[in-house]
Amino acid sequence: MISESPLKSFLKVLTLSVCTTTVQIIGQGAGVQNEQNTVESLLPEDKGSPVVIDSTDTSGNPAKAQAHFAAGVSWEAQGQAGKALESFRLSLEEDPSNARLAVQVAEKLISLREIELAYQTLLPATRQETAPGKAFELLGLIQMSRGEEATSLASFQQALERDPSLILSRQRVIDVHLRNGKERPAFRMIQEALEATSNQVDEVTLLIGMYLRYVSMRPDRLQDLGSQLESLIAKSSEIAKEQPALKLSISDLLMLQERFEDAEKMLKDLKDVQPPVPLVSEKLVDLFLRTGKKDMAILELGELTRENSENPRPYFLLGSLKAGDGDSAEAEKHYRKAMDIRPEFEPPYYELAAMKLNEGEAREALEVLQQAREHFSDQFILEFYSGLAMSALRRYEPSLGFLRQAESIAEKQEPERLTGFFYFRVGSVLERLGKFKEAEVEFLKCLDRAPDDATTLNYLGYMWAEQGVKLDQAHEWIMKAHELEPESEAILDSMGWVLYQKGKPAEALPFLEKAKEKLTEPDPTILDHLADVYEALGETGKAEEAWKQSLEIEFNERVFKKWRILKDQGETKS
Repeated sequence: MISESPLKSFLKVLTLSVCTTTVQIIGQGAGVQNEQNTVESLLPEDKGSPVVIDSTDTSGNPAKAQAHFAAGVSWEAQGQAGKALESFRLSLEEDPSNARLAVQVAEKLISLREIELAYQTLLPATRQETAPGKAFELLGLIQMSRGEEATSLASFQQALERDPSLILSRQRVIDVHLRNGKERPAFRMIQEALEATSNQVDEVTLLIGMYLRYVSMRPDRLQDLGSQLESLIAKSSEIAKEQPALKLSISDLLMLQERFEDAEKMLKDLKDVQPPVPLVSEKLVDLFLRTGKKDMAILELGELTRENSENPRPYFLLGSLKAGDGDSAEAEKHYRKAMDIRPEFEPPYYELAAMKLNEGEAREALEVLQQAREHFSDQFILEFYSGLAMSALRRYEPSLGFLRQAESIAEKQEPERLTGFFYFRVGSVLERLGKFKEAEVEFLKCLDRAPDDATTLNYLGYMWAEQGVKLDQAHEWIMKAHELEPESEAILDSMGWVLYQKGKPAEALPFLEKAKEKLTEPDPTILDHLADVYEALGETGKAEEAWKQSLEIEFNERVFKKWRILKDQGETKS
């Protein structure tokens, strides 16, 4: 018997994996790298640092180059983009072999959104032996924005060879390693990062973000990084005295290490800083929730709504709290308030849709997801939840379409989304469509990721048993599922059915009778299987009665024919 696993816990995990903590739910933390699609968003903030030209290079005219560059910076500040571009061009003409100058010009070109010009500036610079690592990093960012993963990876690797302190390059190489399943080199690069990074505030803040990102993607590695995270806390605390943004990032590390008292003290101190530091209250909410101080979290959220009634995030989190308490009506009210305030804020749509799916309200879930489609596209969860809703409505063809679209998005953007459960859902839809070979492929993908998943072992084994194929392997996998969940009536039924299909009705009978006993309500499939076994054992009276009970619960033409034939045979004999 096939029994699909409950969605409730999975949907919650999946939705919150977009926004794992309140730091991400309420807004991106100072220490967390937020993925963007634009090159300029990946550049460090331009704080007006002085122009530094490499005067040791005598192949050009450094003095004139510096003058033109300074003029370009001035024109840029005045909003004169055309004049700024001309000054930057003249600067490069005066000192064409100065790779460091080329990097500075490229950064300015990127900030002016002249990405192609920046690319053409960086290419010759990276061919020079004296090219700094930053030149390769900027080139890699541009290549990445073009979808050139292989060439961008090579550029980031060259950047690190020349300057191991470059955090963005290190993070991008780690990301690629993780996507390609290269766990060891990724972990090694994380371990090396702390020693390679300077004590500059901006770099340490980026470093914290890199560690937080890695742990969010590989939570099983948190314990292995414990001593390094403590060292990072110590290193960053030494330079954080007048740096509220860095302190905010340190609070993330403290919470990660479950040093909640230290984190709470730091965040409460930051609440008194003027001008106000963004996200402090939101992080306090997260901390209070983690430490079981729900009342304090609600008070903090109330304060947030009073401070800014146009901020959707506190309403979203209030909705999540109410949903966790089982108060669906209040949860929906808060979710919709967040959606009304800022329609382009994604999380409440997905949380509300998940809640509707958990409550068996698939049509309502689809309505919420359709609202989301008016604002977002190419989102994994949007397509995946739509697939789940269609499946719940037994509309399997459109369900499969949504699931395949979700898979395509994840393959390009977030391969970690393609979990065993995802492939289980795809496989179950294909099975319902009668596409058994394709379903088998998806179930095997699931078991490759989660070999001890009893639901999938049972589902695939039962599917084979129903078709009368691979019965020995079906029996083996159902037995494994039975060992994992010995009291599951669905698995007990599958055990009985595969034994019956193997011509062993006497061995099948105890499993099916136990499955029937464990049910709180009669199940037509188990009764049908039990009747088949009774008939095979010559107990026709019991078989007729079991089929009759099955039909009383749910009419099935195939079961009716078996019952009618047996009944007619009995009447003929009498």
